[in-house]
Amino acid sequence: MRYLVAILVAWFLALVNVSVMSYVHVLGVHPDLVVIFAGCWATRRGFEEALLVVPVAGLLHDLSTSDPLGTSMLALMPTVGLAAFVRLRAVDSQFVPALVVVSFGSLAYSLISMMVLASTGQAIAWADAFLRVALPLAVVNPLLAPLIYLPIHRLSPGPQPAILGRGRITSPL
Repeated sequence: MRYLVAILVAWFLALVNVSVMSYVHVLGVHPDLVVIFAGCWATRRGFEEALLVVPVAGLLHDLSTSDPLGTSMLALMPTVGLAAFVRLRAVDSQFVPALVVVSFGSLAYSLISMMVLASTGQAIAWADAFLRVALPLAVVNPLLAPLIYLPIHRLSPGPQPAILGRGRITSPL
């Protein structure tokens, strides 16, 4: 049931991303709700669930845009690895690591998308695209992450931290 809900939420966010978010400009870029969702879900729900939900979210993102099919699926996969990596942390909260995953996941998403588009023959101004698209997205997407993270946090128990021990910093989020 949770996978069906996650896929429906990803589909809804992909549609909102295409229809509404194209009118929202923050630092000259459009925030990407599907990338934010993938980062928050992977951080909150764990590696195993992210391996199923994130590629499906990427596929739904591709179906709603004009990107080549599979681009978003490929570009979102580093998010799963980042989420697994941040589970080895000294902070018991999952909110701050979710922001980190969304930020670095947005950066990886932008760079991989540019590489895929360049491989299809499109001209990419790498320095300009990195400075005007990739870096601003790495800042803007984490700013909107609480809007998606909080419902995921409230509705799911989430996995326990991978490392337990003395001296951990705890937080209710």
